[in-house]
Amino acid sequence: MIVMARVDDRLIHGQVAVKWCKQLNITRIIVASDAIAKNAVQVSALKMAAPAGVKAAVLPISKAVAILNDPRSKDLRILLVSNDPADLLGVFQGISERPTLDVANYGRINSPISGKKKISDSVYLTESDIEAIKSIHDLGVEVITQPVPTDDRKDVMGLL
Repeated sequence: MIVMARVDDRLIHGQVAVKWCKQLNITRIIVASDAIAKNAVQVSALKMAAPAGVKAAVLPISKAVAILNDPRSKDLRILLVSNDPADLLGVFQGISERPTLDVANYGRINSPISGKKKISDSVYLTESDIEAIKSIHDLGVEVITQPVPTDDRKDVMGLL
């Protein structure tokens, strides 16, 4: 079962690997990205960043959907991560589960923040990001921003 989905430029890093995995008792991290799944160096680095006892997989969208729809995934505690809301929209369109989507630490690293809408100190969104997030929300997904478990949860739709 998907315990939480997250959009984060850094994908698997300290906050995800240590704090969220421990807080949510995660047993599996799935990074869903067609682009990243094609990059062997990134795949290897992300797998090594997973905490002890947590397996990580970096998969193209179609394969992530297939694995998440496999009945065996119901016995796992999965953290679904991507660095692009459009990629997660593709996943959500292919699955029936509707875990909370946490948008945190996004929009500052991979491209300039100019021209983006700031919704929190750590989240800057383009118009296409906003459209993807709205589409995910329209599928019945709660969308929040909460960088770490001890931070207050904020409703992204209200911030938009």
